[in-house]
Amino acid sequence: MAPRWLALALVLSGCTLLPPQPAPPVVYDFGSTSPATVPSGLPAALQVQAPPWLDGAALVYRLEYTDAARLASYRDSRWAATPAALLGEQLRQRLARSGAQRPLLLRVDIEEFCQVFSAPTRSRGVVRLRATLADSASGRVLRQQAFEQQVDAATPDAAGGAHALARAASEVAARLLDWSAQPA
Repeated sequence: MAPRWLALALVLSGCTLLPPQPAPPVVYDFGSTSPATVPSGLPAALQVQAPPWLDGAALVYRLEYTDAARLASYRDSRWAATPAALLGEQLRQRLARSGAQRPLLLRVDIEEFCQVFSAPTRSRGVVRLRATLADSASGRVLRQQAFEQQVDAATPDAAGGAHALARAASEVAARLLDWSAQPA
C-alpha cells in the first residue's frame, strides 16, 4: 500500500512542479477613434504598405542610446494586426466619414513605426511615412509628401510605446488627409 501512496503523491506533486503557463500576450490596437473633423474632397481609393520588418504584429522598438540600427520587439506584447492594417483601417474610417471623394488613389508607404528609446527611461513613438497621390485611372503621380510624427511615451514600456504610437498615427493621419484633400 505504501508504494501506491508514494507513487500517487509523486504524481500529484509533479503537477505543481511544472512551470506555470505563460500569460497570453497583451494585444494593442489604436483604440476607438473619435469622430475627428474630416475634410471633404478626399481620394476614393487607399493603399497602405509597410516594409517587411513591419509585416507582422510585433510591437517594435529601438534602443537609440545603444544601437539605433538594431530592431527588437516585445516578447509579451503585440499589435492586434500589422501597423499597415491598423493605420489603413483608421484612414478608411475617416475617408468613409468624408463627403464627396475624388477619383484619386492615396498610397501610403510606412517607413518607420516603432518606439525609440533615447535613454532607458525615455522613449517616444515615431511614425514616418511617404504619401503619394495619383490619378486612379491613369496611375499618374500628382504629388508626394513625407510625413513624420513623434509622441513622447508616458512610460518606458510596451504600453507606453503602444499608446504613443497610436497617438502619433492618429495625428499623422489627420495631417495626411488634410494634405490629400487639397487640389492636385
